[in-house]
Amino acid sequence: MKITATTAKLTAALAIAEAAFQTARREETRTAGIADRAATRAKAARTEAAAARRDQAVAERTGKAVTTATRRAATRTAKAETLTATAAEAKATAAAARRTARAAARRVDSLSLRAARSASRMVGKIAERLGRTTLTAAPNADRTLTAEELPPVAEIEARADEFAELDARAKSAAKSADAVKKWLRQLPVGTFGRVVITRTAGGSVIDGDQVAIDYMDAGLGVPPRKGRAATFKALVTAAAVVPALDGLAIAA
Repeated sequence: MKITATTAKLTAALAIAEAAFQTARREETRTAGIADRAATRAKAARTEAAAARRDQAVAERTGKAVTTATRRAATRTAKAETLTATAAEAKATAAAARRTARAAARRVDSLSLRAARSASRMVGKIAERLGRTTLTAAPNADRTLTAEELPPVAEIEARADEFAELDARAKSAAKSADAVKKWLRQLPVGTFGRVVITRTAGGSVIDGDQVAIDYMDAGLGVPPRKGRAATFKALVTAAAVVPALDGLAIAA
């Protein structure tokens, strides 16, 4: 069944996508932690560099330990610049990992929806096929006459002819009524002379596919099904015409 193959492919793709998403989430968490730690170190280094430059300025004003203060300020400023650049790179890497994780999440959501729809259709098809083999007997079977109760063949033929005529009239009238009803359904809700057009919301019906899915999820197997009544048809054939001995056609 084509729908089964499609569902299997979507399920396999979903499993791969979920694995990729988990990997992307772990990478997002790892790079975010690295970026946070790098930002903390860079902030601390900039604070130390600013303090060292203030000490350098004081040393230059007082003329004491100028060389040491200058060397310390240069060293800490260079360190701060290096750590700031490293933090910027870590932040960019974390942002890229976050985008990758979000794209992986969107793919999982998309495949999940497609797989769910395909699985729903597949379950419906399978339930329908299995249900056909587990139909119960048709309820309220027609009562049929015994051989002793059978009326004469002529009466049966007459009633069958009557049924065929009435059935043909009913079908013709139903087609005409449907055509007129289709024309009337074009009218909006309102009053048109003696005609009042209204529209009432229809009721609800049981969702067979969802019922089948719920039964499968609960481990109950195929939902119970009830057989329909047997279809009855009465075929009336035309009377056979045979030539009479005097040359006139008569019905057999």
